[in-house]
Amino acid sequence: MKSKFFIAACAASMLFVIPASADDTPLAKQMEIMNDAYKAMRKEEDPAKGAAFAKEAQDAMVKAIVEVPELVKAMPEGPDKSKASAEYRKMMGTLISTLADMELAFLNKDLAKVKTIVDQMKEAKKQGHDKFMKEEE
Repeated sequence: MKSKFFIAACAASMLFVIPASADDTPLAKQMEIMNDAYKAMRKEEDPAKGAAFAKEAQDAMVKAIVEVPELVKAMPEGPDKSKASAEYRKMMGTLISTLADMELAFLNKDLAKVKTIVDQMKEAKKQGHDKFMKEEE
C-alpha cells in the first residue's frame, strides 16, 4: 500500500511541474486542469462536487499520460530516455488510480479518506517541486 502511495506521490509531483516555456503544450494544459481540480478538491466538502472534481482530474490525466514531459523530451535518445518515459506513464497510471480512489471516497462520503489522499498529494507536490523543477537562475 505504501509503495502505491509513493508511486502516486511521484506521479503527482510531475503534475505540478510545468516549465514556464511550455505553458501552451498539450501536457501543460492538462496539468493546469489537474492543478485547478486539485485545488478545488482540497477544500470541497460536498461529496458530489468533490467526485466531479476528482473525475475531471482523472480525465485530464488520461489525456496527459500519452504526452511526454519536457524534461524527458530534452534527454538524449537511448535507454535512459525510454526508461524515464515508461516511468512517467507508470506513475501517471498510478495517479489515475489514486484519483479514482478519491472519487470513490467522495461518493462514499468518506471525507476523512479524501483528506488523507489530498494530504498525500500535497506532499507529493512539494516533493515534485524539490525534485523535478529546475531552479531559477
